[in-house]
Amino acid sequence: MILHTLELFPVHIVQIVFACQVSFVALLIWDKERYRSLAFFFIFQAMLSVMNVLEGTNTTTQYYLVTPVFTLVIGPMLYFFIRSLVNDVAMTPKQKSAHFVAALVTLPFTQYTQLIVAFGTLSQLLYLALSFRIITRYHNTANAVSSDADRYKLNWLLKALFIFAFVIVTDLIRMNLQTLTSDLIAMLWYLINEVIFMSLSCYLGFKIIRRPQLFDGMTSYETLVEHEDSGDKQKEHALAQSIFASIESHILHNAMFKKPRLTVTDVSQLTGISVKDISWAVNLGCNRNFCDYINSLRIMDVKKKLLAGESRNASLLDIALASGFNSKSTFNAVFKKELGKTPSQFIRDN
Repeated sequence: MILHTLELFPVHIVQIVFACQVSFVALLIWDKERYRSLAFFFIFQAMLSVMNVLEGTNTTTQYYLVTPVFTLVIGPMLYFFIRSLVNDVAMTPKQKSAHFVAALVTLPFTQYTQLIVAFGTLSQLLYLALSFRIITRYHNTANAVSSDADRYKLNWLLKALFIFAFVIVTDLIRMNLQTLTSDLIAMLWYLINEVIFMSLSCYLGFKIIRRPQLFDGMTSYETLVEHEDSGDKQKEHALAQSIFASIESHILHNAMFKKPRLTVTDVSQLTGISVKDISWAVNLGCNRNFCDYINSLRIMDVKKKLLAGESRNASLLDIALASGFNSKSTFNAVFKKELGKTPSQFIRDN
């Protein structure tokens, strides 16, 4: 009987398709604990889409309006996924529950739709800021301890989050301009936002299904690379330079930079210097993080080989791989950054 009374618009079709799609992706990734928070997020999105359809067709609004409260849930759900993805410290159920208190408190007041949606938008932007902060920590730690940190970077996720932030803001604008715009424009705007959001979710699902390479040691290495400041900057710098000279001597003598996945732990095992002191000494000794420092040594090795004419007998990629790089894209980017020109330009000019 209900099906006969439903008046579906294009946006409702998109929401139904979206609910089915993300539910399927959630099933695909459910068995991987690290991605389960994203599976929960997708299940939540499926529920939200179904509720949007029911309320949009006035099927459930005669009983109670629920979806405004969901705007206060999106932020925490996305934040939990980011924390899980970067392998941050696990939260207890009690800590997670605290993030949903606002949604529960506002549930009896959904008649104030605009106000709750405004709070929901602020909540989402706040959780996005927290998510960006966590990803920055993740990148900084990977750069501090791994020479191939580029392969762990979550730039694809950052791009998705920036677009998501844009959609959140535009959706808030749409909600507040509904009384000033025609029904056609309002519905079209709503449809475009939903299509963008569906595309973002599909993109996240696609990237996760492909099992991206992730850095696992963020929290453990964060404590290892922290260094206490003695307060005497001059003495600190002199000590760092001394330790750095010893580290560099070992790395160059043993050509450690040619190891594709070199980490500070590898250097620590060879030199007997702690991981904390290595990271600190490299940062102060050459004003670079560990990843950039090792890559600069690799570029110098490539440069020496190119000037010796080895490019006549071997490909650029083979030379780069022999010097420690493990991907062409990283090699090209670092070469341009270090020498100000592409490898091909360098060969042509020399």
